[in-house]
Amino acid sequence: MTQGKRGSLYSRLKADFYSLLRYDYDLPQILKYCAKYSGKERKTCKLLDVGCGYGRKLKPLQDAGYDALGVEINPTLVAANQKNGLNCMTVEAFEATEGQFDLMLMSHIIEHFTPTDLKAFMDDYLDRLKVGGHLIIATPLMSSTFYDDFDHVKPYYPQGIMMVFVENYDEQVQYVSRNKLQLKNIWFRRRHYRPQFVTGRYLRTSTTKWWQTLEFLSVLACRASGGKIGTKDGWIGVFKKVKVSQD
Repeated sequence: MTQGKRGSLYSRLKADFYSLLRYDYDLPQILKYCAKYSGKERKTCKLLDVGCGYGRKLKPLQDAGYDALGVEINPTLVAANQKNGLNCMTVEAFEATEGQFDLMLMSHIIEHFTPTDLKAFMDDYLDRLKVGGHLIIATPLMSSTFYDDFDHVKPYYPQGIMMVFVENYDEQVQYVSRNKLQLKNIWFRRRHYRPQFVTGRYLRTSTTKWWQTLEFLSVLACRASGGKIGTKDGWIGVFKKVKVSQD
């Protein structure tokens, strides 16, 4: 094999490796839940993707036929999403609208808030969810990689969300939501084992390729086993809005 062909093969393998690492484990389950709880006509299902970021969930949702809108705090990302043909607006523009939604997605959002800020944030958006509509939350569990994200504040578990938003569920005293939810479905994400505190992950050393190969094999094992060879590091919950408290 010539040097050029070896280089080309290595480049393809490297691209495949990083593609596997970037695989969105949440998206297939989110699409399944959206299909299950959207009703019969997707095109008439108004869906809000809260904190849509780069549109990685918003685009497949719009492609699937939902009347999907993304709202994002970063105006640069909003402009990029709009340029790519996605229906997206800034928080300020969204607040000036009055639409109500059948489905609401909060994907990897809640872990960026303190409890006080999160309660207010969720209530403000849940006010725009129809009674009988569904909220889908996707969020990480505590793991060795949770604080890889600079602005992760704390993980939120299903019990904690239910204490505040589900009526008569071991209710909190300090935090009480005016929007009352009911848990309808839950799924725990399993991902591959990842080497974390090793020098070769952060610096290019003689061990870097070894650790990359090990992680690549871990990804393959996880995918091939349907997640059985892996670890739980996130959850997706579906909550139905049942009423708004008058208190």
